[in-house]
Amino acid sequence: MKVDYVAFDSMGVKSMCFRVKTQDLTVTVDPGAAIETNSFPLPLKEREKLVAGYHKKIKNSCRRSDLIVITHYHYDHYTPEKSMYEGKQLLIKDPRKYINKSQRARAGKLLSMVEGAPEGVETADGRKFRFGDTSVEFSDALWHGKRGTHLGWVLMVNIDDGESNLLYTSDLCGVYLREYADLIIDRNPDILIMDGFPSYLLGYVVSYRGLKNALENTIRIIENTDSDYYVIDHHLLRDYRFREIYYEVYRRAEELGKRILTAAEVEGKKPAVLAGFKRYGPTRWKKWDNITFEGINEKYL
Repeated sequence: MKVDYVAFDSMGVKSMCFRVKTQDLTVTVDPGAAIETNSFPLPLKEREKLVAGYHKKIKNSCRRSDLIVITHYHYDHYTPEKSMYEGKQLLIKDPRKYINKSQRARAGKLLSMVEGAPEGVETADGRKFRFGDTSVEFSDALWHGKRGTHLGWVLMVNIDDGESNLLYTSDLCGVYLREYADLIIDRNPDILIMDGFPSYLLGYVVSYRGLKNALENTIRIIENTDSDYYVIDHHLLRDYRFREIYYEVYRRAEELGKRILTAAEVEGKKPAVLAGFKRYGPTRWKKWDNITFEGINEKYL
């Protein structure tokens, strides 16, 4: 199994797009990219330029793939552009069940674009597909963060070629729910690609209690799985404090001798949010300390 990290927040765009190649097929997962939040320490023109550049890379990844997977219909996870899907098989989040109003409308537009696709479009929720010795298996619909969130539902994806097993969480907001951590632990993947907690929204959209849940669940996953490495990216990498926010996770991983990496670091690059901070300085946050469980309990709970 070969994994190419195509576009991620650690590279400067809202995305979690990657490509997996096995002996049986090549699959691109979540082919979307959107502009980073205004708190991201890059000027608007640079952020726009990055989106344009990574959009081309995503289109190229789709062109080189047999199969395209879409776990939900937020624009940083799919692109409403017909040419990207022509001649490809699509496995997609169910457009009718466990889906909120805005995503149902977006899914309908996508389906109208790809109607009559020669390789076909199938809903993937809770299903397993085989391509030779490679399986692509999907979870049931899972909450996009906390239970009852207005953001809707997503699918986790497990790709197994008989030698390596990759698990992709999609948007669980740092594995907010303990039962979702249990699903990940049961899979015990060789490679785990996770979205981190949206710490850039702390204090007005998400809570420190939610952060504590995500930290505890992530540590529990690291303690109870044997992944070669753990990719933590997406929401968390919109915040140049990400290492201090996830201090407890990095500390515990170091104790266990395990590797936590961003997608950029897997590719041998410095996370864009840190490079931008070094070049342009802070945006919203001027001073901060390591976030510890003790500090969360004393100050916020």
